[in-house]
Amino acid sequence: MVIPDVSVSGYAASEVRWQDEALCNGQPLETFVPDKEDPEGLARARTFCDLCPVRAVCLRYALTYGQRGYWGGTDTAERRRLKAKKNRAKCPSCESRRVVDMEDSHDALCLACGMSWLTEAAAQPRTRTTLRPAV
Repeated sequence: MVIPDVSVSGYAASEVRWQDEALCNGQPLETFVPDKEDPEGLARARTFCDLCPVRAVCLRYALTYGQRGYWGGTDTAERRRLKAKKNRAKCPSCESRRVVDMEDSHDALCLACGMSWLTEAAAQPRTRTTLRPAV
């Protein structure tokens, strides 16, 4: 999937390098960001997502920036549910309660600062999601 070069919070989507490694790279955008989402479209998208090496990063991006369409093997409604029910834990970095547990993983993601960490470890920060500013 090729994301148009648009600015999101001061960053150009084309600067998100993980997309180069995505299995959907080069596929038509309409396959993953359709006008109307349906179960068949999600199933079609998951043929790429299920084996994709950057699936978790893709899902984090969609959750962080509120994208619509099929991202990381999920649809918009599923991501809304993920975000809505996960306001319990505190981020060890910024102490925000806007935390999302990652599906099929022991990772958590802070929607406020972009920090991810292993929830089973003593809440030690693992990586920081960083995007390069648009030029």
